[in-house]
Amino acid sequence: MAPTPNLSPLTDARETVQAVGEILTVFLKSGPTSPDHLQETKTTISKLARSMAVGADEATASYEQVCREFLDKVIRGKGMPTRIISGDRGSQSDIVSSSGKHVAQNFDALLPSIKKRFEWCVANYKSEATAYLDERLRQCDAMVQQFLERVPMGGTKDKDTKSRITEIKKELRPLAKWDRLFYVHKAMSFPAEVEFLFSLEGNPIAAIWHYNPIDEQTDYPKTYNHKQRDDLVYAVRGNWAIAKGLMNAGPNGYLDEISRPSQEIGCMCHLQWLYSISRLPTNMVTEKGFSELKRVRAAMQIGSEAQRPNIAAEPETRPSGLKNRLMRWIGRG
Repeated sequence: MAPTPNLSPLTDARETVQAVGEILTVFLKSGPTSPDHLQETKTTISKLARSMAVGADEATASYEQVCREFLDKVIRGKGMPTRIISGDRGSQSDIVSSSGKHVAQNFDALLPSIKKRFEWCVANYKSEATAYLDERLRQCDAMVQQFLERVPMGGTKDKDTKSRITEIKKELRPLAKWDRLFYVHKAMSFPAEVEFLFSLEGNPIAAIWHYNPIDEQTDYPKTYNHKQRDDLVYAVRGNWAIAKGLMNAGPNGYLDEISRPSQEIGCMCHLQWLYSISRLPTNMVTEKGFSELKRVRAAMQIGSEAQRPNIAAEPETRPSGLKNRLMRWIGRG
């Protein structure tokens, strides 16, 4: 369940953008009238642009509040919070955990790690939000600078130069709601971190990275290329199969050596967890692992043959205890 932000209301950007347009129009007609006129005009417009935008600190404070509310729900439910859509709400909370009993039983031990991820997400949000806003403002300043430098003394009626005013105004408008747009890119960052910690409690041995093409549909300039990770398998460090010598990290290394889904701005990728060495690529299985798979499969075959005389007398709807354990071992249970 993704959190919902309590974002600040939009300022009246229309009047500010209109004021910028009027300043640029006047400059277009007159051109620079003094040595400092160009710089003074740029500074005035820069201040107007910044007056429309919520600061990165304020945007981060809003994000932190949302994450804290989500954390409270995680703590109350001892797992990933899921809203109840039916039942007697008068006798129970409308938020329950979807993470299972094992997570609930180990929740107290997990809580310090969850809180650390909360702190990391807030700090990371502030860093990325600051860079995001600074870049948007820099782009606006650059457009204004380029426009002003094109206007000669005495002004100009050049249609191409005049059209730049409309482009600058179009670039300025999103600044009034940049924090909303940025939050959309980062909404799942903290829930994804919590879900990651809970998934590790199931003792996975590796994960397959699945790329999401939606990454390419956002307006944020990408600083990463997760398409290169599509279908790659990454090992979970210190897992039971490595401890037993049944697998190695493989060519892609460990999962903790790369960023995780939703950590980077706009990332919509996800992980598919693997729990059995039989599901691993062959280059991640050791000789001992192949020998163990062969031994287990042979034991399963023997177990199946041993049960055949009893099928008619006592039909079974589930595998025997031995076979069930063996099937789980190679990932077929």
